[in-house]
Amino acid sequence: MNHQQTRVSPSGLTRRTALVGLGAGGIGVALAARGGIATAQEAQSDAMANHPIIGVWMVAAPLGPALAVFSADGTNIQGVPTAQAGPQGVTFTGAQVGTWEPDGDRRVHFTSVQLHTDANGTFTGSVTIDGHPRVSDDGQSFIDDAPETTVTVRDAANAIVAVIPGPPAPPATGVRMGVGAPGFPEGMPAAGTPTS
Repeated sequence: MNHQQTRVSPSGLTRRTALVGLGAGGIGVALAARGGIATAQEAQSDAMANHPIIGVWMVAAPLGPALAVFSADGTNIQGVPTAQAGPQGVTFTGAQVGTWEPDGDRRVHFTSVQLHTDANGTFTGSVTIDGHPRVSDDGQSFIDDAPETTVTVRDAANAIVAVIPGPPAPPATGVRMGVGAPGFPEGMPAAGTPTS
């Protein structure tokens, strides 16, 4: 009778057992890493959902009033006046649409893009804003006076034609809007308007 002999390594492991063990260990490491990623994503999601920037804001910006919405999913939409004067005449503008992420307990970094057209509806370029608003301790206002705030202007071919660095003067400020409280600053009564 011819018996096959099985070689056993000194540690008692066959090559096949070792390979199976390595494969299972690799899967375990991959699953652990994936769990770490999920945990990091959950932490980021919690930081966004609980950030004081969440909500709707009346913004006083250097070019005039704007409305800003910061959602818990990281989206940011800002409504601005639909036309503005520029070096090449009147430009028609769309809403600024973008994303945001926490940049501290009360500060965020947002990037939004606004598309521009001329009076004929021809695309003339875009403006990208990288802002860094910081919400007040009471959560009812913000200011964007961060030095890393920039405005990038692109032409219709997406070539950068200007980068405006630093905080605008005056800086953008926001007031949280609420039901019955649209966030407009109190104005002076117009001449001839009764005050009583």
